[in-house]
Amino acid sequence: MRKLYFLVVAFLSIHGFFSPVIKAQSETLTPFTLATTNDPRTPLYQKTVQVLHVALAELGYTLTVMTLPSKRSLSWANMGKVDGELFRVSDLDLSTYPNLTRVNEAIATIDQSVIGRANVVVNGWQSMKRYTIAYERGTAFLDKNQSRFKDVILVDDFDQAIELILAGRADITVTSKATAQRLMQSSARLFNEIKIHSPPLVEINLHTYINKQHHPELADQLADVLKAMKLDGRYQQLSQLAAH
Repeated sequence: MRKLYFLVVAFLSIHGFFSPVIKAQSETLTPFTLATTNDPRTPLYQKTVQVLHVALAELGYTLTVMTLPSKRSLSWANMGKVDGELFRVSDLDLSTYPNLTRVNEAIATIDQSVIGRANVVVNGWQSMKRYTIAYERGTAFLDKNQSRFKDVILVDDFDQAIELILAGRADITVTSKATAQRLMQSSARLFNEIKIHSPPLVEINLHTYINKQHHPELADQLADVLKAMKLDGRYQQLSQLAAH
């Protein structure tokens, strides 16, 4: 029954339908803030926030998410200005962020697809050497693979990357297929001129990171809850709710 209650709370909170009773019960939970650089319009953001609302509520917390520039997001999480990071790649350099610890159960697994004009050819990393990529600052797996591209231009968000492609200053950007589809919906021109290429360049696991100085045991506790949610089907249910 408790699990069902939190499932309903997450759905209603995402869609803005809080009853006074649910609101009163949620106010007994401890506030908990995660930072992210991810755009709230994306399916990935919506899915992870919905799942973590439920998982953290079981552990006594009510989730707030703050969107920040990429480096500031990690810096604030490490400094303890927020309680952690919504999600990052599994091999985040923790020597740079020593106060963060990884929640070992992945919050999401996503494709990373090449976005560009129709004449772009995608055949693994080896095909990227001919292209100039524009991508969002702080995207760790691309930072580590910059040498695989002809040239690199760092931007603030997906929209800026697309503008550079349309202007002929960049050839491609890389993001998940679902994110690209959602962000391109507002422009018929983008669908006419820009293509989401397949197969994906790579698939990556994403993990939540917690400030261990503030919450020394929470990463392990949250990992256990996420595992249980995947086993009992709630993770899949919440992910499907976020996709609609």
